[in-house]
Amino acid sequence: MGIIGRIGLMGLMAAAVFPVAVLAKPEDVLLDVYARRSDLQAAFEPQTGLAIAGTAAGFLLDLEDWAVQYGWMEDEELADYAPEQNDGIPVRVDATEIESQVDAESYVVLDRSTGKILTVKNENRVWPIASLTKLVTADVVLDSGVSMGAFADIEAIDDVGGAKLWVNDGDQFSVQDLFYAALVGSANNAANALSRATDLSKEDFVSEMNARADALNLTQTTFVDPTGIELGNVSTAREMARLASDILGRDEVARFTSTSVKYITDLTQGTTKKMTTTNWMIYKPEYDDVYVTGGKTGYLVESGWNFVVALRSSKADKDRELLIVLFGADSRSDSFVNAERLADWAWEVYGWQKKN
Repeated sequence: MGIIGRIGLMGLMAAAVFPVAVLAKPEDVLLDVYARRSDLQAAFEPQTGLAIAGTAAGFLLDLEDWAVQYGWMEDEELADYAPEQNDGIPVRVDATEIESQVDAESYVVLDRSTGKILTVKNENRVWPIASLTKLVTADVVLDSGVSMGAFADIEAIDDVGGAKLWVNDGDQFSVQDLFYAALVGSANNAANALSRATDLSKEDFVSEMNARADALNLTQTTFVDPTGIELGNVSTAREMARLASDILGRDEVARFTSTSVKYITDLTQGTTKKMTTTNWMIYKPEYDDVYVTGGKTGYLVESGWNFVVALRSSKADKDRELLIVLFGADSRSDSFVNAERLADWAWEVYGWQKKN
């Protein structure tokens, strides 16, 4: 996402004066559609393409989001924003609602392959995201090029409270094991150690995290530390859905966050530690009817239980994979129960139809 978000609609107009190719780029075509439609001009800012609050934009984040959700169906010129030929397109076939069965403060359910939003509640409410922050930490560390086989130590300063690895000051681990500790066990000191492994200062690392949000046009998302322990790490369910869908698309993050149990090695002490995922949907028998491809949990007293999960009805059912973001459940177990209810509802009330 984001050529319009990065340079603005006016920037695209200037760029179009000197075309570099005979065929129009998708973003140029989208600009043409915007220029002739007053309804789009009323809903999206001309300089940035961002949605204007309180307008018909609703849950949409920006003009490109509109093109992905609706534009390709309304204007054949926007065919480049349509789902791939072999992607099933979710179409509502049942009017049954789900909101009364879900007690979370806000949520978003989207179809992974097309990006189509299937249902929302309070999707634009800004919320402390807690350890969902660690997804972005992992993303920045991966982009830094630090080797999985490199060694990194956990220092006393990395312990900021909350979940942690019980280690001595200076104990060393492989970077890969720190990823497992941070994303499977949700250890805060492991997340801080990972950020230091990039050789960036905390301030510069957090700046990279915020740059990641900016690149995706996430105007309500802010990071202040790599762990999620601080209340200043905030987002909305809608923005978190875009961010998480992007990050969980990385093979490494999907692998780490779909692991149920991992033994990691304290290289200094010569001992092993068992990391068990905080995501009960991966291993508890009551969730055997779903297949989890990735996700992350988060909790603070102030936020309640937050949850991001990508899941299918079965391992083979790639076409109907969902991404669910859920904020503010009353308990850990409620976050998983609510996510399963939302998934079962989506698979029941939507039919996935192949594009003609």
